[in-house]
Amino acid sequence: MIGQKFLPLLIPAFLVPAATLAYGPPSGNLTPPSGAPPEAQLQVAFKDGLVTLQAKDRPLSWFLNEISRAAGVAVVLADGVGVERLSIDFKDLPAEEAFRQLLRDYDAFFFYSGEGMKPASLRVVWVYPKGQGKGLQPVPPEQWASTKEFEEELGDPDPDVRARSIEALIERKGNRALEAVLKALEDQEARVRTRALYQAISAGLELPEDVLIALALSDSSPSVRFLALEALATGPEAHWIAQRALSDPSPHVQQRAQEILRGLETASRPAKAAPPAQGQRPPQK
Repeated sequence: MIGQKFLPLLIPAFLVPAATLAYGPPSGNLTPPSGAPPEAQLQVAFKDGLVTLQAKDRPLSWFLNEISRAAGVAVVLADGVGVERLSIDFKDLPAEEAFRQLLRDYDAFFFYSGEGMKPASLRVVWVYPKGQGKGLQPVPPEQWASTKEFEEELGDPDPDVRARSIEALIERKGNRALEAVLKALEDQEARVRTRALYQAISAGLELPEDVLIALALSDSSPSVRFLALEALATGPEAHWIAQRALSDPSPHVQQRAQEILRGLETASRPAKAAPPAQGQRPPQK
């Protein structure tokens, strides 16, 4: 597992193909007209997988962040990495090679991943001082991806990505993820709603009762209706909801409704007096 020493700085990076790096004096293109502000030296663009990035006397971490934001690759920097200042002139260059040239004096791990039928692409780059990357192993996405990245993936066209993202947000943010959870419970894919509801219930999120009632009685997924009914089993509306659920099209939901009603009936019965102990006379009337 990767140690904590390199986790403090997480830059939401992005994929970029080959690029050209200019160490040393900046090119003439980077010199602003006389009297021009420093911002005039900057040019940042990303189009068709190619990076154009021109700037001088900036920290390495700044360049990595600009490529990251443009291309969509997460970058994890170890302590002390990225403080040296560089002058760079990229022109229509692929990001991956830009990363490689920027990081040629560091230890770096490049992680590629593909989803569905899409080809694998660069997703994460881990960076360590020279010689310190030996023996390290990558960690699962839930441990390195930024919360912002998970929030952005809630709109991903792949329902499994959306489901994984809402689960990770619930784990990280707890009740602060409630707004995202409520939106996920309206997702068109049943498996997204199911996984969001299961994770929210497991994490003890305070879901509104009216939302749970609507899910228990009208959601198209029997799994969602079952989970919502379960969440309402000890609430004030449990008897009424369970009665309605007796006519649910799913036999599993019907069975759970019957169990809830039996439990409520048992709990409402007056407790029977315990029989007298052996050899003890019962109380006289």
